[in-house]
Amino acid sequence: MINKKYFFIGIGGIGMSSIAQYLHDKGNIVFGYDRENNQAIKILLNKGIVITNELNLDLIPKEMMGDDVEIIYTPAVKDDNIYLEYFISKGRNKIYKRSEILGEITKNSKCIAVAGTHGKTTTTGIISHLLYSHGIKFKAFVGGIMKGYNSNYIYTGDDYVVVEADEYDRSFLNLSPDYAVITSIESDHLDIYGDFDSLIKSFELFSHKVKKSLIAEEQLKIRRNYTFSITNEADYRASNITLINKGISFDLKTPDNFFTNVYVKIIGMHNLKNVLSALSVIDQIKEIEIKELLPFLSSLKGIERRMEIYTIDDKIIIDDYAHHPTEIDSVYDTVITNFKNKSKAVIFQPHLFSRTRDFMDDFALVLSKFDEVYLLDIYPAREEPIHGVTSKLLLKKIQSSKKEMISKDSINEIIINSNADVISVLGAGDITDNLKTIKDIPIFILYGVLSFENLISL
Repeated sequence: MINKKYFFIGIGGIGMSSIAQYLHDKGNIVFGYDRENNQAIKILLNKGIVITNELNLDLIPKEMMGDDVEIIYTPAVKDDNIYLEYFISKGRNKIYKRSEILGEITKNSKCIAVAGTHGKTTTTGIISHLLYSHGIKFKAFVGGIMKGYNSNYIYTGDDYVVVEADEYDRSFLNLSPDYAVITSIESDHLDIYGDFDSLIKSFELFSHKVKKSLIAEEQLKIRRNYTFSITNEADYRASNITLINKGISFDLKTPDNFFTNVYVKIIGMHNLKNVLSALSVIDQIKEIEIKELLPFLSSLKGIERRMEIYTIDDKIIIDDYAHHPTEIDSVYDTVITNFKNKSKAVIFQPHLFSRTRDFMDDFALVLSKFDEVYLLDIYPAREEPIHGVTSKLLLKKIQSSKKEMISKDSINEIIINSNADVISVLGAGDITDNLKTIKDIPIFILYGVLSFENLISL
């Protein structure tokens, strides 16, 4: 993968952009198309990668149209994309799905893979932070922008590679990791799998591709070598859990050791589970002493849009990627645990028509827990509308004394005028496009880069 030419179709995707950075840094010529202009695109442009947002073959440099150009595309790109159609019709270029090229990249390093319906990005970010802080030679491809690194990609060497093993489109079956952890398995991506049994079978196939050690959450009924849990007895267990100093203190049991008073700067029991899953898979690597990495948990800065917490005036704002009922419930549980006796609002943008259809009643149930509910229209992503599946139908099912449909343009106004003490802004689409403007107001970042001494009292 040196001295080649790569044309990325959908280069701004969070998984695509990290691969593009890697191939660029290896000395290849990288060119890309994407209709979006997001933070990942800005990172690529700053590296000198040329990107177009136009669907016009005449605008593509001739050197990027030849038979020697290798094509990498995301499954989110539709088959009728003119660039993908062009190279397929030529029949002379190597064409890879994103997961296929990632499989190639991981072949020559010891691979650590993180799979699961929830928690992949945060767990991958935690592993990457610990390895980086300890000076280990590795490369990481993360499904979110890591705060403190301002990137979804880290490269310090080729001894190890850390990747997210994405179940969407069965992408993770292109990997053959040495070590892996499965954080959770719940119904999702039913537009791909059809039913939960098919999803489970795909995870089973993935489990057989792990060459050395596979760790999974204790409650999962799946083939594994070791288990982890924050509630039940398991090979890896967090116990004596205490909220302390805007973080969590816990005791860590491994198959061979016991560590007391481990401190991590995160909030939320779901995030503690992510920490435990990260530690469990690292502990399986015999060349790494886990006790030497534990102190670095106190310097975690997290992932953008994963429980980012701000204050604006006297309101607490939570910005999170949550787009599945279980993820929303985890945010709610974190709110009631850390901000007791405060009124709670949620601004939610459903993601995908199929997911909204499949979990309509589950979404209604969890959103009804909030005192105020504000819904945006469904973010379609890769999908066409499904007749009868709308946010208005979801709103009707929600049992809340104050609920309404809003537009994306009105989010800032809702935040300013809401009577709620804590406002959660949730979704995996473009819900934060306007929220960014309100973040430009001087604010205090509770779990970001500012020191706790600068916090206002809550």
